[in-house]
Amino acid sequence: MNYQQCKRCVMDNASDKTISFNDKGYCNYCEDIKKRMKFAYFPSAEGTRRLEAMISEMKENSKNDEYDCLVGISGGIDSSYILYYGFKKGLRMLAVHIDDGLDNPVAVNNINKLVNATGARVINISPDRKEYADILYSLFKASVSNLAIAQDNLIAKALQDYADQNGIKYMLDGSNFAHESILERGKAVNPADKKFILSIQKKFGRTTIKNIEFMSLWDRYIARHSSKKVKHIRPLNYMDYQVQKAIRELEDFCGFEYYGGKHYESILTRFMQCYYLPVKFGVDKRKSHYSSLIMSGQMSREEAIRRLKEPFYPNDDMLNADMNFLAKYMNISDEELKECLDRPPVEMTSYPHSILNNLAPIARKLRKLLE
Repeated sequence: MNYQQCKRCVMDNASDKTISFNDKGYCNYCEDIKKRMKFAYFPSAEGTRRLEAMISEMKENSKNDEYDCLVGISGGIDSSYILYYGFKKGLRMLAVHIDDGLDNPVAVNNINKLVNATGARVINISPDRKEYADILYSLFKASVSNLAIAQDNLIAKALQDYADQNGIKYMLDGSNFAHESILERGKAVNPADKKFILSIQKKFGRTTIKNIEFMSLWDRYIARHSSKKVKHIRPLNYMDYQVQKAIRELEDFCGFEYYGGKHYESILTRFMQCYYLPVKFGVDKRKSHYSSLIMSGQMSREEAIRRLKEPFYPNDDMLNADMNFLAKYMNISDEELKECLDRPPVEMTSYPHSILNNLAPIARKLRKLLE
């Protein structure tokens, strides 16, 4: 197959067998975004009006509750900006953070600065370190692409749990169209698939999971939503949300420090995006991110192409430090980590997983009907 890159964004067929191009050379990803944008992204006065109406509704409907909303925070830009925005709007927020011991120290400092500046209450959830490290080890041994699936599952479960326990009706989500509208497709497994995570750990793990409870797809999309109604709001889709502007505002507000790149707030996800995925799977996540920025008008295609020529890691010292850190975290030698990295890649769907992965679109529609 001849190499082809989109003439509008920077998605290509280097690692994506599903991509297609029209007669103008535009890919299916950005063509889809052009259609969806008018329904999902409102960086205008109309967006401001809608968001203000949502905030007013939230305050009114939660006036007798302890909290107006729930926020998941990682120390990254998007979730940090959500906490900052909520503070400016006078929202009473309960923030939840998964402290798995893999945070970039810069991100930890960012969370502390934000908490001090906003006065928000933060719940730090620390999963059993031995069990959690063993699950991560199992994912490395399984040679699957998403090494962060356990963390994704736990944050989603924690947010739902605390919403239930505190009767919180609204959740502010930092996910946003401007920075994340395009994502390369693949045979992925939903992060809420408890069956997949535990099957991987059972096959490759060294210990029994007794203290960590994961969310199932049934819980995520069907069971809880039959009785619990939590409204998810993505404020960043209703404003002209720009990376550099957001960083400057957070710097001025609390001394926020930028940590270097998309999802670099975690040592694990930095390693995934800068080494594991491109070297092992031939996947460059920067293409999706930069293409999203191109489509939202925040980056030129020329700049994206230039940036893609830059090395993933700023230097070899950082790469070696991250690899040493992860090996120590999983209580394995550097040689055993290298052996895991040298294993051939395996499709996630090759391992036991819930049938609801195939029914996710239907489950989402059913959830909406139940709300």
